This record gives sequence, structure tokens and C-alpha cells, in this order.
Amino acid sequence: MDGARLRALTLISVLLMMSAAPLATSAQSEVTCCNSTDFRLYLMGESDDGSLTPFQEDLASDSSDSESTLVTPSVLSEIKVGTWEVTWGTEGAYENSTWELTIPYEVQGAAGVTINSTLEVRIGGSFYEGDGGLNPFLSGSGSLQVSVDVGSGQVNDGDRVQISLTVRNLMFSQPGDDAGVRFYWGSEAHDAQITMRFPLVDIEMKDASVLGNLVYFPIVLKSGFDDRMWSGSTGGISVQGSQVSQMPIATGVDGGVEVTFFWEAPNDFESGTITVDFYLNPQDGLQITDTKNHDIVIGEDDDDVGGWYPANEPLRTGGSTLDLEINAEWDGYEVHREAIIRFDGSMSQWMRWGLDNIGNQSLGSNSWWRNLNSYSDSVPSNDRHNGRVDDSELLALQGHLTGSASNLRSFMSNGLYLEVEAILGVNPIELGPSEITVDMGATRAFSADAITITIDTSYNYDSSEGTRQILVETFVRASQDEYWTDVGLTAELKSTLFEDLGAVASDEIQYKHRRWIVLEAITIEEEDLDPDLDFRVEYQPSGFILYGVLIGAAMSVLFLSIGIGFAMSLTKRRTSVPALVTVVTLGCLSLVIYVLGMPMPIVFGVSLASVFLVFPVALVSPRDETVQKMAKQIRGLSITCPVCSTKVTVESDVRPLRMECPSCENMLRIEE
Repeated sequence: MDGARLRALTLISVLLMMSAAPLATSAQSEVTCCNSTDFRLYLMGESDDGSLTPFQEDLASDSSDSESTLVTPSVLSEIKVGTWEVTWGTEGAYENSTWELTIPYEVQGAAGVTINSTLEVRIGGSFYEGDGGLNPFLSGSGSLQVSVDVGSGQVNDGDRVQISLTVRNLMFSQPGDDAGVRFYWGSEAHDAQITMRFPLVDIEMKDASVLGNLVYFPIVLKSGFDDRMWSGSTGGISVQGSQVSQMPIATGVDGGVEVTFFWEAPNDFESGTITVDFYLNPQDGLQITDTKNHDIVIGEDDDDVGGWYPANEPLRTGGSTLDLEINAEWDGYEVHREAIIRFDGSMSQWMRWGLDNIGNQSLGSNSWWRNLNSYSDSVPSNDRHNGRVDDSELLALQGHLTGSASNLRSFMSNGLYLEVEAILGVNPIELGPSEITVDMGATRAFSADAITITIDTSYNYDSSEGTRQILVETFVRASQDEYWTDVGLTAELKSTLFEDLGAVASDEIQYKHRRWIVLEAITIEEEDLDPDLDFRVEYQPSGFILYGVLIGAAMSVLFLSIGIGFAMSLTKRRTSVPALVTVVTLGCLSLVIYVLGMPMPIVFGVSLASVFLVFPVALVSPRDETVQKMAKQIRGLSITCPVCSTKVTVESDVRPLRMECPSCENMLRIEE
């Protein structure tokens, strides 16, 4: 009886194992890529709290921003150069391989140094150790290489990957008082890195969905770097060997990011199997690829909404272009300013999706669009989640932004990642009545097309306050994530006829300051502005009416006219050419510096100089008699022919002199 029970239990166990096997195979087939990959992790951060990243764009562009550790002479003690770690976000097996650390160094105050180095690697609960060879001699500057053999094992989601570099037995050659060796990392010039073979990213190519002649290909990337695995890399797909150029849609998922590409099928394509090739380049020299075949039938829509639509809020870090245009005018009491913010790409996708999800109770706790839940009653049910932006949704956003200064600041700062004060010139609380309009561009459907937001506002400013005013300054918020890849700026500030813009100050950006008699203007044009550039342009009107653009020009002309009048009156019996040349020269100079926008006191100073310089120039100018004598000396003696009364120039000093009259040909004789 017991034997029968044992056989029955054994049979049941075998059947359970056989039934579970297909389930395990199905679960594993979802992730189609990737096993261990050869790649580099770059060393970042401070030596006692460092991090590791696979993205080259995280490296500082300026070598002065490098992190470093200075190691001084030591014979017996062990000195830690630094520890760097990262929490891994994928699961998988890693094979036997050699990991190699390369870190730049510079020997200081000595001819060289003999050094022993040790590299420790921890992967979860596993520990490995290697050294840099037998007493290598370092001199000048270069790179220290330390390798460690890593055995095969399994890495789990959440495991910590940590490396530590220590040195000992430092023996310096011809050391000075400040002898040491400095190790660098964290910048493009000092790109310390560890080369390794390890599971980096899991790629899941989901089944395609069809909408009309558009086919959507969702691809999920899971790693310990969340959406950075996409935003910090370059990638794309090709369909049937042809590259797809349209910008994909990136949305956050648990542990990674879902990137959805769309492909417009040719008119002659109805159904069939198509091959989609995906590639991802997280760093130079590393390309991760995957391929999937899809059976497609054009015209069979797979979506119930009436159009493909992302289920989750799109990411804003997939690449966006920003163009900012500022038009401002100051009349002496009030600054009227129009700011036009134009953007496309991922930020456009995020805004279109958010507007169509006003009142969506399933939004994430960190979603900015939860701020508009109070407007859900103003949006008809037919307008909600219909794949496009409706008028009711636009009105809800515009009403929210104009409702209070804090709402506008929140949207600009936490939504678009822009500094509102840098764009508008003052704290939004100080703004007068404002009008905000949103133009969705060519389409209101979900897309990456450009959106234009126009803010038309004004604020009071009296020049008697004597405070500097901001025309524009750094308006892209500092962030670890890159929201804006390309930034352009156009700004112009004008004054009225009787006001001046005063002194202009600029940091790290070029501007033009011009006066044109009827207006004064400051202009800035930057087509390719570095989003990380810290810049500012300020102006400070004087409030002095004589410095106004029109009155200033009139005063300069008046000074020059007085100068010309003095020049003519002081040279009645003297030649006026030197005095007039002085006045005209200084007048041209004052005109140039007036147009170039230099401070008005300098313009007046040059104009007044033409008046005061007339006096000494007139005093040293030769008299008319002297000029005539000099002219005669230059021209020579002349006599009048007694026959034809023609003046004949005598060119010789010989006396007596016989010469012929060129007019009547009579012979003339000059005795004296």
C-alpha cells in the first residue's frame, strides 16, 4: 500500500514538473536580450562616496572639474584611493572574465614612484581581488592599470557592485618636500574606467500594434539605470532594413523604460511578416542589438481608443528642442514683455499626454498633472483620454496658469524645467495682468510636433529705483537629467524716444546695444546655446532725461553745432580748416559711440571735447596773410604781360631774365 502511494506521488510530481516547464519557457521568452556584455563603467563622484555609470555624457567636460586623490609617501601603510559602487537593476549570470581598471595619474614633486596597487571587486556577496603587477614604476603622468579575475556567478536585482582601489609600499625617486602621486577621474580628460563583462540591460521587444497604416513597436529596456538607459544612449530601429527616423515615445515602467517606435507602412503593403532590428549604443564602441519578426495585417486596429496611445506618462528626457524668444519694451514706468516658448520632442509628447489626462486619478504621485485634477469637472467626458488635446483641456491649463503666480512657477519649474524669473525678468508675483496662450501647432493629436506657449505680461519699474533689471539669464534649470538637448535664444529690449536703457552688463553671452535716434535696443541671438551655460544680461536705466535716445542725439548735435560756430568765429582772420577738421572728426567719433550704445556721458564728453578743442586749435591756426604768403612761395613769382595782361609765372631766380609770354608770344625781360 505504501509502495502504491509512493508511486502515485512520484507520478504526480513528474506531471507537475512537466506542466510547469512550458510556463517557465514562456516567461523566459519575454526577455529576448541580452546576456553578459563587454562595456565600461566610468568612475564618478568623491573618493569616499563614488558612483559608477556607463554613460560617457555624465563625465565633466572641463578637466578642472575632475575628482582626485593625492597619495603621499608611505612604506608600510595601505592607502585607499577611492571606492565606487552602483546598485544593479538586472538579473542574470556573468561568466569568467578579467575586469581591468584604468585610472589616470600624475607624479608630483618626484622623478617617479614605485607602487603596489590592489583592486577589490564586490558583486553582491561575492568578493574578488587583483593587483597591478610587481612594483610598477610610474613617472610623469599616464594611466595605472589594475586587473582582477572575476569568476562566474549570478547577479540579482538590487545587488551592489563595488570596486575599491588601494595602494601601498610607495617608494619615490628623488622626492621633494611635496612628493606624491595624484589619481584623477570623473571628466572627459580623466575618464577613469573599469572594463567588465556583465549583464547590462534586458531588452524585451513586445508584439506590434496596428492603427490604420501605422505600426507601433514597443521595446522595454530594464536596467539599474531606469530611463537613463535610453535617454543617456543613442538608439533606434530599422524595419525591413530601412532606418525609422521618427522620434519614439518613451514612458517609464517598473525598473526601466518602454520606448515605442512607429512605422508608416507603404501603400502597397497589406500583410506579411516584417523584421525589426533594434540597436542601442550606451557608449562609444558598444552596440547592443536585438531582432524580432512581426506578423502584420494593415487595417486591423489593435486599440480601442481609436488611436495608439501610451498607457503611462511619457518621459521628458528623450530629447527636446527649445527656442525662447523675448520681446520687451520699457517706457520709463512699465516694462511690457512677451515671452514665446517653443518646444518639440519628448517635452511636447509629455504635455499633450498630460492635457489629455486631466482628472486621471491613476496618475503617479510625482506627476505634475495631478495639479489640474480640480479642473476635471470642466472637461467633458468625451474630451478625456481621447488621444488628442481639446479646447476644454487647453482652457483648463490656461486658467490654472493665470490663476496664481505659484501655479505658473510650478508649471515652468517642475513641468518644463525652466526658470520663470529668468524668462520674465521678475518674480511672477510682481507681474501685472497676464495673458497666456497655448498653440498646439500642426496637430492636436498625440505627437512630438512643436508646441508654442506665449506669455504676454508687464510689470512696473521706475528708473529712480536705481536697481539693475534682468533682460535674460540662465533659464534652463540645473538637473541630473537632460531635458533640453538643443536650445536657442532670441531676445530684444527697446526703449521709447525719451528713455535710455543705461549701462548694460553681460556674463558669458554676446549682445548688441544700438541707438538709432528714435529708439534704443539691446538684442541677443544665440542659435546654439549651451543648456548648462551660466549667463546673464542686465541693464540699468539712468532715468536722466538728457540721456534719452532722441534728446541725447539732439544734445550731441547741439554741442557739435556750437563747436562749428566757435570754429568759424575764432578763425575770421585765420584759416578755419584745422578747427573744422577737429570738430568733424570728433563729431564722427561721437556718432559711432552713440550708435554702438556706449554710455551717454561718453558720447556727451566727446561732443563737448569738440567745443573745447576749438580754442587751442584756432589759436595755433595760421593767419590768412601767412597762408597767402606760403601759397605764393609755393606757386612762385608772377608778372603781368604789358601787351595782353596775362599773368605769367616766373619760375627762375636768374636776373636779368628773358622769357616768352605764353599767350601773346612777346618776349619779356625781367631786370629785378
